[in-house]
Amino acid sequence: MKILELTDSFNLHREAVLVPLALGDVGGVTLLPDGRLRIVVPKNKPFEDWLMELRTQLAGMQLPSTQH
Repeated sequence: MKILELTDSFNLHREAVLVPLALGDVGGVTLLPDGRLRIVVPKNKPFEDWLMELRTQLAGMQLPSTQH
Protein backbone atom coordinates (compact mmCIF):
# COMPACT_ATOMS: atom_id res chain seq x y z
CA MET A 1 0.00 0.00 0.00
CA LYS A 2 2.83 2.43 0.76
CA ILE A 3 4.17 2.09 -2.77
CA LEU A 4 0.76 2.83 -4.26
CA GLU A 5 0.29 5.77 -1.91
CA LEU A 6 3.61 7.12 -3.13
CA THR A 7 2.73 6.68 -6.81
CA ASP A 8 -0.66 8.29 -6.08
CA SER A 9 1.22 11.39 -4.94
CA PHE A 10 2.66 11.59 -8.48
CA ASN A 11 -0.89 11.35 -9.92
CA LEU A 12 -0.19 7.98 -11.52
CA HIS A 13 -3.18 5.77 -12.17
CA ARG A 14 -2.85 2.57 -10.16
CA GLU A 15 -3.37 0.47 -13.28
CA ALA A 16 -0.21 2.07 -14.70
CA VAL A 17 1.89 0.66 -11.84
CA LEU A 18 3.04 -2.95 -11.56
CA VAL A 19 4.53 -4.13 -8.27
CA PRO A 20 5.55 -7.81 -8.33
CA LEU A 21 4.88 -9.64 -5.08
CA ALA A 22 8.32 -11.25 -5.13
CA LEU A 23 11.23 -9.19 -3.85
CA GLY A 24 14.18 -8.68 -6.17
CA ASP A 25 17.90 -8.89 -5.56
CA VAL A 26 18.09 -5.30 -6.74
CA GLY A 27 15.07 -3.05 -6.50
CA GLY A 28 14.23 -0.43 -9.02
CA VAL A 29 11.81 1.19 -11.41
CA THR A 30 11.48 0.30 -15.06
CA LEU A 31 9.38 2.16 -17.58
CA LEU A 32 7.80 -0.57 -19.69
CA PRO A 33 7.20 -0.17 -23.46
CA ASP A 34 3.45 0.19 -22.83
CA GLY A 35 4.04 3.18 -20.52
CA ARG A 36 3.46 1.39 -17.23
CA LEU A 37 5.98 1.43 -14.40
CA ARG A 38 7.34 -1.80 -12.95
CA ILE A 39 8.52 -1.26 -9.38
CA VAL A 40 10.56 -4.01 -7.73
CA VAL A 41 11.24 -3.91 -4.00
CA PRO A 42 14.76 -5.04 -3.03
CA LYS A 43 15.07 -7.79 -0.45
CA ASN A 44 18.36 -6.60 1.05
CA LYS A 45 17.46 -3.02 2.02
CA PRO A 46 15.19 -1.63 4.76
CA PHE A 47 11.84 -0.88 3.15
CA GLU A 48 11.43 2.65 4.53
CA ASP A 49 14.93 3.64 3.34
CA TRP A 50 14.22 2.23 -0.09
CA LEU A 51 10.84 3.99 -0.23
CA MET A 52 12.58 7.36 0.19
CA GLU A 53 14.96 6.40 -2.63
CA LEU A 54 11.97 5.43 -4.77
CA ARG A 55 10.40 8.87 -4.22
CA THR A 56 13.63 10.51 -5.40
CA GLN A 57 13.89 8.20 -8.39
CA LEU A 58 10.28 8.84 -9.45
CA ALA A 59 10.76 12.60 -9.08
CA GLY A 60 13.65 12.42 -11.55
CA MET A 61 11.81 10.36 -14.16
CA GLN A 62 9.67 11.45 -17.07
CA LEU A 63 6.56 9.66 -15.88
CA PRO A 64 3.79 8.39 -18.15
CA SER A 65 0.89 10.75 -18.70
CA THR A 66 -1.62 8.16 -17.46
CA GLN A 67 -3.24 9.85 -14.47
CA HIS A 68 -6.31 9.21 -12.37
